[in-house]
Amino acid sequence: MTLSPRRDRQVVRILGLLKTLIEGGRPTVHQLAARFKTRRETIYRDLHALEAIGYPIVGDESGRLSRPRLASEARPTLPPVALTRQETAALVWAAKNAGSRQPFHAVLPTALAKLQALAAGREGRLAFAIDGAVGGWDRGVKDYTAVEPVILKLVEAIVSHLRCKVEYQAPSQSRPRRFPYDAYRLLSVHGGLYCVGRVPAYRNLVTLAVERIRGLELLEEAFEVDGGFDPKRYEAEAFGVVWEKPMTVVVRFRADQAPYVREREWHPTQKVRALRDGRAELTFRAGGTLEIARWILGWGDAAEVVRPPALRRDIASTLRSAATTYRRRLRLDEQR
Repeated sequence: MTLSPRRDRQVVRILGLLKTLIEGGRPTVHQLAARFKTRRETIYRDLHALEAIGYPIVGDESGRLSRPRLASEARPTLPPVALTRQETAALVWAAKNAGSRQPFHAVLPTALAKLQALAAGREGRLAFAIDGAVGGWDRGVKDYTAVEPVILKLVEAIVSHLRCKVEYQAPSQSRPRRFPYDAYRLLSVHGGLYCVGRVPAYRNLVTLAVERIRGLELLEEAFEVDGGFDPKRYEAEAFGVVWEKPMTVVVRFRADQAPYVREREWHPTQKVRALRDGRAELTFRAGGTLEIARWILGWGDAAEVVRPPALRRDIASTLRSAATTYRRRLRLDEQR
């Protein structure tokens, strides 16, 4: 039987709630709602559901369940949780598509072996067969194997709202700088891992490339996330990892490249229009001028910027400079 996504989330949430109570935790209903990203009323319904299937739950002295716990005489255990074929396949697929330089890649073989031990019956074996049927590779990748401890500290800083002292080596600087940093969110974008947050002395968000962090110390100093920070908006407005004021970009592609443009999503806001001569016109709204320009230049002479005029001028200037460089090189080649 396949559960609906809503019912599946409910089952996972109830099992997580039960695990917390079995371990002796005493969080409030408000804290549980925040942990499972739901409403307090939903947590109360989950608690009553656990009571209905035989788990004795008690509250405070007055009987209120605002801080629930299992009754002292209860000796419950968690029921076994089986993965469906699709869930097993999803985990194996994700593991196979993790690049060799991605964080924690070295422990994936043992994780997959443990998962294989849990995959029961023909359905489980079929899902796990993806391991031997899927391959691939990446180019231009970054190596994150040496910064796994930094990543774990960043995660702790994000979930605990603890300020960091960061030692950061920017490519343009000869020596690393040290500064306080409030980490808001880790972002995986185009194969790169970045941390977006705020330096207390600056107003704007600051994005750090994780592999350039040379050292990170957690401080015993809490911070509050800026109420204006919206990761969903960040994702919707940025073309890559840089968050700038969005602009409307219109690019026309040569007819022979139009099929390749149409078959991918380059940005969530994109609209593709077929032109009479076979060309494709792509329109999207995003920020990050440098990243957008690099992407357009990757299409060579197959792409023409229609809007905005400033981006068209930047692309034209870059192409003129590149043409000058190549002409000079060709002349030198001819003189040899």
